[in-house]
Amino acid sequence: MKQSSLLVVDDNMGIRILLEDLFSSKGYKVGTAASGLEALELAKKLLPDLIILDLRMPGISGIELRARLLSSNPKMKVILMSAYADKQEMDELARHYEIDYMLDKPFDLEHLNGVVDGLIDEKNTVGIEAK
Repeated sequence: MKQSSLLVVDDNMGIRILLEDLFSSKGYKVGTAASGLEALELAKKLLPDLIILDLRMPGISGIELRARLLSSNPKMKVILMSAYADKQEMDELARHYEIDYMLDKPFDLEHLNGVVDGLIDEKNTVGIEAK
């Protein structure tokens, strides 16, 4: 079975390191990027099953990055996180875009861990028929 891969995109180095350490220790293949442009290049090599990205970053926003990545990998799961968006803005983004999960910063690592595992399990079971 293929090792599941994650891409963490955030301009905050501490968050990138924290999430890379957490998920690589669980056996995921993890790539990190500090910007949307860096993420686009890395995604071509990593082909992530799931991306965890910040809403507001310099250059390409999380929403624009999401659209570009999904155009080449429509089955990829997306977790969008933000420290600055209010609940109304996050709800509106979830309604208008293909976002699998919205996350406020600061976040609970245990909760995020469960969300990631659930989304990866969901992705891996899609298309499997019960016998």
